[in-house]
Amino acid sequence: MTNRFGKLRPLGLALSCAALGLCLSSCVQEVTLEEKPDPTEVAVGEVRTVEMRHWRFDVKKFEMTLDLEALKGMPEKVLRETWMVDLDVRPLIINSLDKLLNMNPEEVDGLPDAEYNMYHLLTMTADSADLRGTSLEALLEIGEGVGLAPSRVLADLVEVDEDEPIIPLEMIADAVIENLIQTHPSAQFRRGPVTDEHPDGLYPVTPGTLPVSMWDVVTDFAELPIQFGPANVATEYGYHPGFIADTSGLKATTDDFQMAVQVDLNAFSFEALDLSTTSIGAVNSTASQIRDVFDFNNPDWLKLEGLKQDLVIDELTMSIFESPTFISGGTSKEPAPLGNSAVWERAPWEFERLLADVAVLRASGVSEHCSVYQPEGTLEEPFDAVQACFGADAWVSIAVDQKVELDQPPPPPSYFWDMLLEIAQSLLHNGGIAEGAGSVALTLRDIPTGVDTEELVNEIKGNIMTNPEAMADFAALLNDSHIGDPDFYYYVPRVENSDDIKGDYLYFITPRDLRTDDNGFAVRPYGYQNPGFFSDRALLQKVSSKDLNVDGDVVHEKVKISPGDVLYMQDDAARVFKLSVNEKPSKYKISIDIERVE
Repeated sequence: MTNRFGKLRPLGLALSCAALGLCLSSCVQEVTLEEKPDPTEVAVGEVRTVEMRHWRFDVKKFEMTLDLEALKGMPEKVLRETWMVDLDVRPLIINSLDKLLNMNPEEVDGLPDAEYNMYHLLTMTADSADLRGTSLEALLEIGEGVGLAPSRVLADLVEVDEDEPIIPLEMIADAVIENLIQTHPSAQFRRGPVTDEHPDGLYPVTPGTLPVSMWDVVTDFAELPIQFGPANVATEYGYHPGFIADTSGLKATTDDFQMAVQVDLNAFSFEALDLSTTSIGAVNSTASQIRDVFDFNNPDWLKLEGLKQDLVIDELTMSIFESPTFISGGTSKEPAPLGNSAVWERAPWEFERLLADVAVLRASGVSEHCSVYQPEGTLEEPFDAVQACFGADAWVSIAVDQKVELDQPPPPPSYFWDMLLEIAQSLLHNGGIAEGAGSVALTLRDIPTGVDTEELVNEIKGNIMTNPEAMADFAALLNDSHIGDPDFYYYVPRVENSDDIKGDYLYFITPRDLRTDDNGFAVRPYGYQNPGFFSDRALLQKVSSKDLNVDGDVVHEKVKISPGDVLYMQDDAARVFKLSVNEKPSKYKISIDIERVE
């Protein structure tokens, strides 16, 4: 027997058939039951008596195994909202940059002009820096005048060798993560179930990671270019242009993939009531007991088999966008501590702003110092021709002795990042590339993601242990048992609970208790204006509470009832009903008179 997804039958039905022997075999004569007429709506002033029963069948370590096809058969909405892990993106970016910076010469020469310039920019050394058209252009003339290579001054300022990259790979990676990736809306929030704490269904993502859902796993991450392409959510800087233009070949599973889950739960659904017609229905029991469903002391409560040992992206195209106009470096120390360059007003994902931020990080590793240079050759009276200083605040000043004749004044003082910003923009437009046309789409191949499969599985299990609610909708599909569209249900706590908890309870439904269609969407809106149970007809004195912890449930409005109690509640159509609790027909049964009063 299968459920509506065609893969698994409802757990409660499967277990009751197996354990209680209630399933009919083919040799039993078929019985035809007379169809009941459709229920009618309760009229104002009408009273109907209903009986509700609490069914309980606790199972331990019941294991269900799903292959890839079974997972793909589940509703897309649920798969998208079932969070697995926040994937650390730093190893991927480090590996991507390493691939780029270690291209062979033939590959570099074959790059388009903009990508070619970007490659040389990311590998820029003091020796390869082009000072033409920048505020440091005067160093070229100074070099000619005193026989001093400008690259030596630049290298000494940054405290590197002339052929050593000015910006280390790790710093570039950190800037890409912080400026380009973390600013994307999809890297800040992920989709999840709608709850009181998350009414918009959005959950924060760990900074520096990409959220991975069950949907990503079963679709081999096919939607990465959509998820992390141009964003449709505006930020204070406008719309993020995205950073993944294309990707292929990231497959996390093998053909033998299986997900095995062991659960401990009440296999039966909760008997529930639709107030409008007093029809008995059922609410899936899984969501309310989700914190007890998985035995985290059992190492086999979740098994993921058939994950690839080495996750490698066959091909990844990463985009970096530049500003449409040239951005000059600052000319003043104020406003401290960054100066007056317009780059600080630009979007963090623009290349110029990214570079300025990484230059600030680079400057923090440079000591306060001055380098003094004398002219080449033999002089009767040697003198200090050039003095270049790097201040404690990264303010760079270059002074030239008056004995050195120059056609133009020395470079004006500036912050290190202002200086590097102009050098980088000059290099980015080599070959006649116009301003605004320097955006790049770097395509890299065979990139390791840096993910260890065993660590990934442990992290997924750890996330679920910390937040089992994230698996509630997914787990509920394994025990699919919603019937009708009820407003509340009847619950009896487990027998081992203390005497002050024992008794009969009515639970007002939550959005998670709504019946869903084959696509995982609720068949009706959660239209309740006054959820809960009240002692007065005007619904001003609430007697139910979410804070009352019964078997770990703190999400439902619930109230303990006894014979003689009178309650009022409102349904999703704003109709008000009076509930009068009668004497109990039996231990796990209640009787209630339902009267519609409005």
